[in-house]
Parts: sequence; structure tokens; C-alpha cells
Amino acid sequence: MNLTLDDLVTLQTAERQGQLPSLHVRAHCDFSVYQDEADNFKQEIEKHLVAAFSVLELNLTTEGHVFGSLVFELFGIDRIRTDVWRLKVVLSRKIEEGCLPDYCPCEATDWRSQTISLTALEEVEINGFEGEDHDFDFLKLIVRCAPLLNRMIVKLSREASTNNDVCAKIYNMFGAYSSVECCVYHSSDKFT
Repeated sequence: MNLTLDDLVTLQTAERQGQLPSLHVRAHCDFSVYQDEADNFKQEIEKHLVAAFSVLELNLTTEGHVFGSLVFELFGIDRIRTDVWRLKVVLSRKIEEGCLPDYCPCEATDWRSQTISLTALEEVEINGFEGEDHDFDFLKLIVRCAPLLNRMIVKLSREASTNNDVCAKIYNMFGAYSSVECCVYHSSDKFT
């Protein structure tokens, strides 16, 4: 994956009273290489876990790839799985030539069928939500794995903001989870 994690991972401690310490990960992901280096990636992330943190912020450039497999690899790290109560995922998607829309190399990880107990996770925010099937699979998996989840914020990409079906599908999905407040925003303003 050719990631130099020292440049991509920062642990931000609280600067003011009341702020939560956060782990920030920026990744330009080439998932076709990622599968071969998943263990190295997790080990490099674990090196940065020297302090307790409650917020995980991921800034991902996916180049047309599915992002859920990377996020659930990170949730496989015990301290992330048990300590993070707020997850923020910021997606920047660039479509790479040669990436087939119906097949992504990271699909081989079977991330959709994982069961990881996210015991502390209460709030999730996703910026750049496209409304693809794998995006919805990610939402469903988070809701299924996080019993304390009480708020989901979904900020749509420009393309998804023009598609009323995406909004309707999000609300239909969260209709089954009355304990989770779901807020959907167009690319710049609130939708609900």
C-alpha cells in the first residue's frame, strides 16, 4: 500500500478542557496492495496508540474502492474497538481507471459478514456518502455491531444529494432502528 504512517496518523490530545483526544488517520488507499500489507498496517497504527483516545477520524481517498474493509480492519484493533465512542469518516473518492464498479479487490476480505462488538461507539459521522450498495452495507454493519449507537450523521456527496432515492433508502433503513437518531445532510446543508 506504500503508506508511510508517520505522515498519515496523528494522535491529537485535548487542547481545551472538554475536548476528547482523537486519533486521525489520512490514507490514500490502494486496496489491491492493502490485502498483502494488512498486518503491517495494523501494527503501524498500534504504534501510535500510546494514549487513550475516544474519537477516530478517518480521511480516506478510496479511488473507487470499498472503504468498509479498511474501517473494519481498524476496528479489529482491540483498543480502537473498545475505546472509540465517536467515528468520523471523510471520504474523497476518485475513480481510478481499471477499477471495476462491480468488483473491488478488497471485497475478498468478507468485511460485510464480520461481527465486531463496538462496545463504546455512540456516534458516527460519514462525509461524502455516495449511496452505493457497499455504503449501505457499511451503515448496516455499524448499526449491527454498535449496541450503544444513538446518532448517525450522513453527509451526502454532491452526486448523492441529487438522488432522492438515496435519502429515502437511508431513512427506510433507520426506520427499523428507532433508538438511533439519523440526520442526513446534502453536500452542504441539513436535509432532515
